[in-house]
Amino acid sequence: MTSVNSALQHMTKLQSQTAAVQDRIATGLKVGSASDNGTVWARAQVMRADNDSRRSALNSIDLGAGVVETALAAAEGISDLMVEMHGKLVAATDTTLDEQSWRSLMTDFIVLGNQATRLAENASFNDSNLLESGGDDLSVLIGKDPGNTLAIAAEDLTDGGGIFDAGLAANLPQADASIIVTQPTTADVTAFESSMTDVTSAVSRLGVGLKSLEIQKELLVKQMDVTSAGIGNLVDADLGRESAKLQALQVREQLGMQALEVANRSPRVILSFFQ
Repeated sequence: MTSVNSALQHMTKLQSQTAAVQDRIATGLKVGSASDNGTVWARAQVMRADNDSRRSALNSIDLGAGVVETALAAAEGISDLMVEMHGKLVAATDTTLDEQSWRSLMTDFIVLGNQATRLAENASFNDSNLLESGGDDLSVLIGKDPGNTLAIAAEDLTDGGGIFDAGLAANLPQADASIIVTQPTTADVTAFESSMTDVTSAVSRLGVGLKSLEIQKELLVKQMDVTSAGIGNLVDADLGRESAKLQALQVREQLGMQALEVANRSPRVILSFFQ
């Protein structure tokens, strides 16, 4: 009976090992729960939580990039309009022009200025506008920690907001050159050119902000990939090795069954001698 019990215990152990290997093959995990390896499972959970936080940051970056891209496109449009406005303003300073001619040029100047203002006022994405008067700075989550943010400053590009200044802030909404009392001068051109420089700087800042978001997104994706690979190294099963182990266990089970049959026959053989 001792040999039979020993064979049964061996078979039970083999069946338990086989079931465990089959489970690892079925799930693809060598650590599927804390009962498999509490320390490794806990570490993997922390890493999974980090990646979930990074996914939230990626969503924040995508939304932030949309806001900045919209503002940048509008700001570039304003800069292009200012180039046209500059040409009109310079032409209007020509003292050889009659009043009707320079007023016609200034009418075009004002119309272009209105278009620039509308671009700034309509540069909204997800209810955020970096170019409108009183617009809020943008704070974007760029990492797994709540305090890891990137700030992108608002750029007020409405006329008279301190960056874009056509010199005619009170007149632009009316689009009426007749209210201009005097012909523009070289000083007006110089002031407008200073505003053009300010707008160009604002466009540059927005471009740098957008590039920073793109860089942070690339970093986050890389961190997520590395973390996912790390989790896999901790908990994923080596399916090739597990398959080989399963085959070996199945062979051992077959041999164990044969050993159990032999052990069961032995007492009967001994008893036959007394018959």
